[in-house]
Amino acid sequence: MVTLACAIAALAGCDKLRKKHEPDPEPVASNEPPKSGHSVTHLKEDAAVATGSSTTHVTPATGGSASTAGAGSGSAEHLVGGDGSPAHRGDDGRLHGPGGAVFMGRGVTCDAAHDHCLRDGVWFSVSNIQPGKLYRALPVFEFEKKWWSWRGEPDEPVKLYKTQIAGNARIAPGTSVIWFSNENTGPKWADSEYEALTSSRWEAGVVERQDSPTVVEIQGFGPTPLDTIRLITETRAP
Repeated sequence: MVTLACAIAALAGCDKLRKKHEPDPEPVASNEPPKSGHSVTHLKEDAAVATGSSTTHVTPATGGSASTAGAGSGSAEHLVGGDGSPAHRGDDGRLHGPGGAVFMGRGVTCDAAHDHCLRDGVWFSVSNIQPGKLYRALPVFEFEKKWWSWRGEPDEPVKLYKTQIAGNARIAPGTSVIWFSNENTGPKWADSEYEALTSSRWEAGVVERQDSPTVVEIQGFGPTPLDTIRLITETRAP
């Protein structure tokens, strides 16, 4: 009996030892926000060149590719607007638009309250604006007397427009506007600064009428929420 008791005790000790050295459960994946892509309208073609990223920002690079090392999170001022620096090239030759690196991870909702997540140096490159027709509006910036998209690609604009949110304005028929379209089943707004600055959902057209305080009819497009619309404040020839 003594021998059997010892054997049982030894087995119990081995079982405790095995449990003690079993590997710990794998940690739950981090809550890293996914990269935000951009939507494509059926009217426009959209370049699909991604850019590099860092822990809190992405560095647009001409002809670069995406390489996400983690998007992280932070206060709204770190997710939109940049750092106030002018457009420049970094030591590695990569091009940065006004405000420096662009935040690529999911951040604030890019609604009118956040100025659609656009920056002070953003212009829209549009081939033309005519009544009854729709045009792609490409966010661009100027650097060394040339124009660039926020993907770091060169652009040859025909017309350039500076804008501001429409707010609660009553927009007269015949007014040229730029807006963030929502003609698909996706979210109404971009959810990152990078998406807002590179999305193909920016459109340009002419207002037909405004029958509601919150909805505007755009020629050739239809009803459009007022809070998605930007008014043109300045026109510039390239």
